Amino acid sequence: MNEASLLEALAEPEYRVEGHLKVTGHARYAADVRQAGMLHAVYARSPYPHALIRSVDTTRARAVPGVRGVLTGADLPPYARFGRRIQDWPVLARDRVRFIGDRVAAVAADTRQAAEEAAQLVEVDYEELPPVLTANDALADGATVLHPAADEYV
Repeated sequence: MNEASLLEALAEPEYRVEGHLKVTGHARYAADVRQAGMLHAVYARSPYPHALIRSVDTTRARAVPGVRGVLTGADLPPYARFGRRIQDWPVLARDRVRFIGDRVAAVAADTRQAAEEAAQLVEVDYEELPPVLTANDALADGATVLHPAADEYV
């Protein structure tokens, strides 16, 4: 494409089919969908940037009225991971968390409020580890290895 044709292409504003709906607040997103009998999911998340998970107790979360199920990393196969190029991110953290907000448990309940309440009641015993925040931290002598089983990743 030469410069003249590029300028010509950029002179015409792009029309987006959903543009009007988005800028007026009328667009529907997946989070807006409501179905009869649907469950709401909320995650219990790590407050630490790097920690080992010693134990996860979901007893109190399961007792919340309306909770239909609670899953932890122990309930999933070890290969349940995702990622763009390398599948290195567990669906739910199993043995360690690697960032603040890493998902440790998933709660499904009849209402969003019940799911949120139950997620707050998931008890996790963490052993906090030094965070690896920069490339220099990762290269330092004795640095914590964030992915000790990286050779198992797809």
